[in-house]
Amino acid sequence: MEIKIPLTRALKTRKSRRPLLEVPTSTQTTPESSMNVLMICQNFYPEIGSAANRMKNIFKRMEQAGNDVHVLTSEPLYPTAELYTDSMFWDEPSLDTAHVTRIQPRDVRATNNLWRRLRLFVEQFVLAIKEVRHDPKSYAYIYATTPSIFMGLVGVVAKHVKKAPLILDVRDLWPESLIGVGITKSRLLLTPLYWLEKWMYRQADQLVINSEGFRSYIEGRGIAPEKIHYIPNSIEENEWLIKRRKVSEQVRVVYTGNIGLAQDVFLLLDVAQELQQEQDICFQVVGYGYHKQTFERLVKERGLTNIEFLDAMPRWDALKQLAKSDIAFATLVESTAFDTVTPGKIIDYMAMGCAIVGAVSGHAAHVIEEAGAGYVSVQRKKEEIVDHILELSRNPEKRAAMGRAGVDYVQRHFDWEQNEQRLFEAIEQTQSRKAVAE
Repeated sequence: MEIKIPLTRALKTRKSRRPLLEVPTSTQTTPESSMNVLMICQNFYPEIGSAANRMKNIFKRMEQAGNDVHVLTSEPLYPTAELYTDSMFWDEPSLDTAHVTRIQPRDVRATNNLWRRLRLFVEQFVLAIKEVRHDPKSYAYIYATTPSIFMGLVGVVAKHVKKAPLILDVRDLWPESLIGVGITKSRLLLTPLYWLEKWMYRQADQLVINSEGFRSYIEGRGIAPEKIHYIPNSIEENEWLIKRRKVSEQVRVVYTGNIGLAQDVFLLLDVAQELQQEQDICFQVVGYGYHKQTFERLVKERGLTNIEFLDAMPRWDALKQLAKSDIAFATLVESTAFDTVTPGKIIDYMAMGCAIVGAVSGHAAHVIEEAGAGYVSVQRKKEEIVDHILELSRNPEKRAAMGRAGVDYVQRHFDWEQNEQRLFEAIEQTQSRKAVAE
């Protein structure tokens, strides 16, 4: 597989940024006992969002362990391809020189049109298969991730082409999430996708999940419990260096991340409108996604001067925005498909010491409540959310206590330095099964 990092659009240059503290990869000495690893994923550095950040961190830890990791991924497309013409997103130099092959689909427009999205996924699948088939290298194992289900299927193909065991990282239950976001309920489409999902899980030698909420669902697909490894999204060691600081007399309520199909961020508009006369409270949205333009238009139409909107930014900068905020808002649309999910933003909110107000249910609500890091409105009621924000805005001691509880919970459950051991255990089991088979 040829090492190539194509950038099909010219970079917009800007003042150079201070490099982040990062785990060196390209300058490492690779031990003689190292393994060749093929990582297959739809999202990877420099893309923003939990998916790319997760795969970047797994890549780093594999390389730290002395492995030679080759990444097969897409050209940066999430949330839009144009975003990555800005050089500020390419902020980890060692990853710029890593072994990365990027496939380049023809149509890179963001869309919620089912057939266009399906066409993109199929094109990525075909291009990725071509890369696998023409790659002369052999690998100790394949590490593939889903969604989309098509990149997971590339992992299955790679397993057979390369005759290497497959570790499948399940970040979302797909196609369940298609129902959750309202893209389709067509049994004609979903029936074969469910069959492919079940077959793909059974083809994997080991499965990794990022939410405990996925475990019972996957076991229900006939997968043995001992094959499933829980490795949550986590915080990097250098990210703990970001310190909280108060920058305004107002209480800042922040939302960061995707303004997309799975998030009911429009609920935040109703809440902000209800609190518009509260001069001590302001709202900040650091967002991107399919509904971004609609969200910004509605802010103007409603005259919501208490909402400040910031465009998408690199993860480090987004975390610093959280560290300046008092309350963080989390939301998922009401659907059983999302009751199994632990959104990465909730982990980030807690790590940066924000008290959380969540319009969520299921596993996400459980995490917030177990941590003691905030309040939850399972029914997503505007009045209940307004009351929670008002109470926290008037009680700085409670906000601070919830913030400390969240930090403590993340340090115990969502720290990469601790959770990487689970990754190595999954790899070790994969290698042990391979040795027995041989």
